[in-house]
Amino acid sequence: MIFDAMRLIQVALQRYILEMEPELGAGPIVLIDNIAMAEELGGPNNQLNGHVVMSLVNLQEETTLKNSSYYRLENNRTIYQNPPIHLNLFILFSALHNKYDTALRLLSRVVEFFQSQTEISFKATPGTGIGSRDIRIVPDLYSLSFEQLNHLWGSLGGKQVPFVLYRARLVAVEAQKRQAESEVITGISINE
Repeated sequence: MIFDAMRLIQVALQRYILEMEPELGAGPIVLIDNIAMAEELGGPNNQLNGHVVMSLVNLQEETTLKNSSYYRLENNRTIYQNPPIHLNLFILFSALHNKYDTALRLLSRVVEFFQSQTEISFKATPGTGIGSRDIRIVPDLYSLSFEQLNHLWGSLGGKQVPFVLYRARLVAVEAQKRQAESEVITGISINE
């Protein structure tokens, strides 16, 4: 589910950037990769140069939605199943390019994309080739203090590049395994 959500964002953002910047060519612009693996920007081995790199940097459970029911009715049967876990994905979008002005332009396109999208879902982004899972993502710009920025880029082991951090809210993760099933109780009688 986490990868599906990341892939959904990647496909939608890729389409938006190519629509707004057709001179970038038809190749992939948005990559899902670990930004910590990016080598020196101008280095010959840097495969991420010229791309917007999406990296998952943190997960957080949405505890306000934790009080869901453990059962539901389906075809006159009671289905007992643990409620889904709702996650917030913290996704770092880093614009890597040899030309700083191009990196800033790509970063601006990322911010524009999320500003224009109040929700990202399979219904809003058809033709993703991912499947028809019911994924609904609500993006929020997430700002860090200078101290938090220092810790983030220090833990990633690299030099800071133009970036923006978004929180993708309410990604639900639910196992498809049913835990128990029983008949619905329709009445109670007392025999004496």
